[in-house]
Amino acid sequence: MQQDSTNRSLAYMLGRKSAPIFFKANWIMQSLAGTETEKIEAEFQMGYLLAQVYEEKVSVFENNRLAEIAEKLLSKLRNKERQYRFRLDRSGELNALAIPGGFIYMSENLFDQCGEDVDAVAFVLAHEIAHGIHGDANKRFLTKTAINGLLRLRTRGVSPPVQQLLARLVQQGYSREQEFRADRFAVALTQAAGFDPSGGCRLFSMLAEHSNEPGFTGAYFSSHPALADRTDRIHRRMQEQ
Repeated sequence: MQQDSTNRSLAYMLGRKSAPIFFKANWIMQSLAGTETEKIEAEFQMGYLLAQVYEEKVSVFENNRLAEIAEKLLSKLRNKERQYRFRLDRSGELNALAIPGGFIYMSENLFDQCGEDVDAVAFVLAHEIAHGIHGDANKRFLTKTAINGLLRLRTRGVSPPVQQLLARLVQQGYSREQEFRADRFAVALTQAAGFDPSGGCRLFSMLAEHSNEPGFTGAYFSSHPALADRTDRIHRRMQEQ
């Protein structure tokens, strides 16, 4: 994983009040007309700001096992331009999240439920990587409402309205086709990295057991395709590989 110290320095140099305005304009312009390298850089700049907001709201931390799994997956990506950072969070949900710019979070709860099944963890991370590569995460956050909320960032912390805004964005689901596409990508990437893609099937089986519990919400569940349907598609995709 590449370090983001250069971009962090840029954010602080601009100042937390002026940085959101700069990032907003840059992200939009580059997303529309920039080169691929410029788009990735602009996406990272805005993602860094979004990640700051999220991490002020939710406690996050690094985990060595998560990092090792992520490194194996990243080593098999064709495009090496993107930067990634993987962390666990204490959101309390069975969930995972991709923020533009390669900021990927897996809840400690979901990580613990996967237990020793590294293949299931790898599938979660590969699925979230896919959302970033395919631009799904970008489209999710690049909205007028989100941008206006980011511009309300205060110099001394994040206001409750901005926290609530990000929470709503986190809860929004992707479309069925975006989810199926991310699952297909996860099958290919996990297999290429030496993991068993059927870890995704075991993941969904575990999630199905928790489907009636309180708090069974978030990006993995509220508007996703049925878990059984996703499992069937994973099996078919594995046979095609």
